[in-house]
Amino acid sequence: MAHFRRWGAVYLLMLLFIGSWGAQFVFQLIEYRNTQQQQGQPFQWSGYWPEFLASTFENWQSEWFQLVFQAVLLLGAKHWIFRVDAENAERIESKIDDLRAYLVPPERRTEVPGD
Repeated sequence: MAHFRRWGAVYLLMLLFIGSWGAQFVFQLIEYRNTQQQQGQPFQWSGYWPEFLASTFENWQSEWFQLVFQAVLLLGAKHWIFRVDAENAERIESKIDDLRAYLVPPERRTEVPGD
């Protein structure tokens, strides 16, 4: 049971992916058959597969483009946010060092590891 608790989201996403791709396959197959019938041509798998794969990769291409664009934006935001945090941490550490130097007499000072 622990395995499903840990990996349940992965299985759910795989199930949703396979389900949506299967639905695309079925509905595009129906549309392709109807188009072939309207044009008076027989249904041929050799004509369907290129159309199905082309629409699949076209859809995936736009999704991957969005994913990469979002990743770039998030990485840029992360670097900007953490740079600001690092600058604030350095400023605070500097003030603490100044306070310690002011409050603690030189004969009682001990070195802090990392200084």
